[in-house]
Amino acid sequence: MSYYWASILSAFLPTTVLLAAHWAVRRPYGPWITLLSSAAALLAGIGLSFALPAGQFATLGLGIAQFVLLAGFLAWQFTTRREPFWQIALLAVAGVLWGRSPALASLTTIHVINTDFILNLASVVTAFAACLLLGWLLCLLLRELPRWRWLLLLGGGALQLVPLSGNILLSLMKLQALELTRARLSFAAKTIDLESAAAYGALLLVALLLAVAALRLAWPRRRAWQAAQALIARRIALAAYRQTRALLAGAALVVLAMVCAQGYWDAVASRPPALSAVTRVDMPPDNELRLTLAPLMDGNLHRFAWVADDGKVVRFFIINRLDDRVAPSVVLDACLLCGDKGYVQQGNQVVCVGCGVHMFKPSIGKPGGCNPVPVEHWRVEGEQIVIPKASLETGLQLFSTVLTIEVTDPVSGQKLTNTSAPHRYAYAGKTYFFADEAAFNAFRDEPEKYLPAAAQGDAP
Repeated sequence: MSYYWASILSAFLPTTVLLAAHWAVRRPYGPWITLLSSAAALLAGIGLSFALPAGQFATLGLGIAQFVLLAGFLAWQFTTRREPFWQIALLAVAGVLWGRSPALASLTTIHVINTDFILNLASVVTAFAACLLLGWLLCLLLRELPRWRWLLLLGGGALQLVPLSGNILLSLMKLQALELTRARLSFAAKTIDLESAAAYGALLLVALLLAVAALRLAWPRRRAWQAAQALIARRIALAAYRQTRALLAGAALVVLAMVCAQGYWDAVASRPPALSAVTRVDMPPDNELRLTLAPLMDGNLHRFAWVADDGKVVRFFIINRLDDRVAPSVVLDACLLCGDKGYVQQGNQVVCVGCGVHMFKPSIGKPGGCNPVPVEHWRVEGEQIVIPKASLETGLQLFSTVLTIEVTDPVSGQKLTNTSAPHRYAYAGKTYFFADEAAFNAFRDEPEKYLPAAAQGDAP
């Protein structure tokens, strides 16, 4: 549910701030006219998003149209003429942008009304209602502080125009209308990244306005009420103070709810699931890893990590695929599509952290798609699972984590770490590290001279 709040706040909150400042100095239309026209503009924008093509030309055209629209809207603020076009246009563009996001497609994954759909739809409705309520409260505040509306106009405009400029520049470079340069690409990347902070920026502007209103409105009216002597004047002053206090409190509560929703999504809900604890295992001298079978047959995912000679960490897990009998499966904690993001268990399913694909336990061990890569040539011997070292080594290219381990230069005997060694050489299935080029060359020319007989026996 927090995803829909976050997506709606990012798409509509800056526009809400701009429209609140817009109507603060203009006589509004009736509430029903405003609501119906806004809803129609929003739905029209969402509908238009499905008709627009997904190419770079459409993205560029939409970006330029939005940029021109925002610039015209800000220029219009130097007049006080009442014009409904700006509200309709801004909401329609915001609807197009929100409709092109994955938010609508993820409302439900089936074609019937279920609990998930109702909850998701409720979060969408409440998020829009919160934006509407905040816009109304801001408009009431700004009518008493008309000069401070420029704080919201300029700040809210910048929150949209700056990322837009980066998107337009990026589209022009993708279409080869502009030459791709380091400076332009850096500017586009930095400005586009500000889109994710649009909601926080708008909330910060609102918080600043509330602080100004507390100092310029609530505090003086409280003092005026306390200083009033005549009964009627005191009641009038108290009513004015209470009205301002209620207005500020309502806006502050809405802002707090928005901060909590956006913050929860960014800090908690949007994070990928954490991998369960991993057990590190060491390879025996016979190059066959043996694990006791019984504790691994409880139906849960058991994750292990083996560190290769070069410090590369290879993760794998063992899971019993069937509930009614022993049917273990040994697979790498990685797939060919998402790399080493790993897998987590959710009930009777195993979920890819990289893309969120759910797999039932009986399918674990089958190759293809986003299934974990099977470990080959493992076997069950009595009460143990036996995994050859060579089978784990086939997964080295799938993993990127490298641990810093202490190694010994076989030529000089010097102690160093794998990550700091300037030279390395793979021989007989093992990686050796060297402190300098001379040691590296000596080993490469005559490796048998520096290795024990056991290691030489593995040489091809």
